[in-house]
Amino acid sequence: MSRFLIRNADIGNLDDLSTQNKDIYIEDGYFKKIGKIDARECPGATIIDAHNMLALPGFVDCHSHTYQTFIKGPLDDLVITEWLVRLFTFEEDMDDEDYYYATLLSCLSALRFGTTTINEMGGYGHMDATLKAFEDAGIRVTFGISTTDIPENDVTPLISVDEALKLSQEVYEKVHGRNNGLMKASVAPAGLPAVSKEMAVSLKRFANERGLIYHTHLGEGKMETENVARAYGTNGEAEALEMIGVLDEHTLLAHSIWLSDHEIDIIKETKAVPVHCPNTNMKISDGIPKIAQMLSKGIPVAMGCDGEASSGTKDMIREGKAGSYLQKAITLDPTVMDASTTFKMMTINGAKALGYEDLGEIKEGNQADLILVNMEDDLSLTDRDHRIGNLLYAGTGHAVDTVFVKGQLKLRNKHIQGFDEQFILSKCNDLIHKLNVKTGYVKEN
Repeated sequence: MSRFLIRNADIGNLDDLSTQNKDIYIEDGYFKKIGKIDARECPGATIIDAHNMLALPGFVDCHSHTYQTFIKGPLDDLVITEWLVRLFTFEEDMDDEDYYYATLLSCLSALRFGTTTINEMGGYGHMDATLKAFEDAGIRVTFGISTTDIPENDVTPLISVDEALKLSQEVYEKVHGRNNGLMKASVAPAGLPAVSKEMAVSLKRFANERGLIYHTHLGEGKMETENVARAYGTNGEAEALEMIGVLDEHTLLAHSIWLSDHEIDIIKETKAVPVHCPNTNMKISDGIPKIAQMLSKGIPVAMGCDGEASSGTKDMIREGKAGSYLQKAITLDPTVMDASTTFKMMTINGAKALGYEDLGEIKEGNQADLILVNMEDDLSLTDRDHRIGNLLYAGTGHAVDTVFVKGQLKLRNKHIQGFDEQFILSKCNDLIHKLNVKTGYVKEN
């Protein structure tokens, strides 16, 4: 049983951006007590002095492709059609070792920046190596594999509906409840138009029967959305998904860019959860979603870093800042997606979207996913009276000092626990270079 007593933490209130100085006692993975605590109440606890540190819930990344961390450079500055072809080409040349270390590197980067939960849409093949990396990293993950049965290009990996269902069952058996409950299964079809109505409906039924999340892309590309609208006789992809019956509170919709006002109302009514991925939307030139409009209707939008081949980073603070700034610019309203709203999108909104009722807030009885942020060693983050806003607008994930995942210490003094960071960096650099050479995008010296 792990026990930690965190002294003098300034716990952030995400409603009014204030802080309260309290002690936090973590026992067996849960917040046992919060307040002024006598150490004698916590026998055997490791004591951490959090003086002048901001305590926040761990961040929840609701849309991710971790294996893409190995293919960031070769996919830079490409239009989406060429980007997809090159992505699938690289995937075909990655082996078990590549997938393991790509996933591990992405998870460790996420932890370094304060993310404690990832909603993963994995690639075909090498599932065992991928799951081993998640398990070794000790991060919380909801895991499904992206499936497609309609080609978007000549190299799109395709499987039948029956194969997708068998694969989903395999994921369920291997993942759900694994690693002391840190890992959960999902179904994760890539999304229209690369997924047929039959596949979408069959996988949604599979998910409902097992109480799983249905995680898909929605309205990411303008041309693709128009193609779906013509094929289904609707205004767009969201209306098509409603028509075939896959939208509900257990459906996560990554990107959600090309939506009509009517479709935003549909999302509100069905309680589906859009996931905002602003850095990817900007880098691949997908467009800017109507997040401010969604929030104004009370839709609990979540945040995601997406794959690093498109977003470039697993830094949720950078993601939140980009999303906030974009909405302010496009609406000409500086009050939209404010710091309070943005941090809730990064924490409790995502936790609830993934089915957690005891995650995303620092309160007694909740699972102890916690970050401590040290803003005392960064000249741009001065002003202890406005730390939460300053962290979003002036900071990055590099300010995160300490991370707990279900009461297990994963980062301390800005160093990953249990891993030789220099070995990981060296190993990953070597593997990435070999992959670049193998695929022909770099010539061997």
